[in-house]
Amino acid sequence: MPFTPIHEVIDRVIKKYRIDGDIDAYKVFSVWNDIVGTKLSGHAKPVKIKEKVLYVSVDDPLWLAQIKYIKQDIIEKLCIAIKDDIFRDIKFFLKK
Repeated sequence: MPFTPIHEVIDRVIKKYRIDGDIDAYKVFSVWNDIVGTKLSGHAKPVKIKEKVLYVSVDDPLWLAQIKYIKQDIIEKLCIAIKDDIFRDIKFFLKK
């Protein structure tokens, strides 16, 4: 069985899951807990990235209200952790 070069495998995964935009943005899923802390990450999870906007699902209306106040801080920390100008906005929504 011949080996498949890793770049071909990655290309197939990117196409299959329709990953677009800056691939570095997807690092948010692995650094989220470090950025927002354990307590908040237990209630708010990133779920989608589209056109430099990060969509975050929040499990409680009170947490949803609170997290909106620290949105800019989260964006700034993500820019430091991943790279500058990685997200232009974060949209929070209540998980159904």
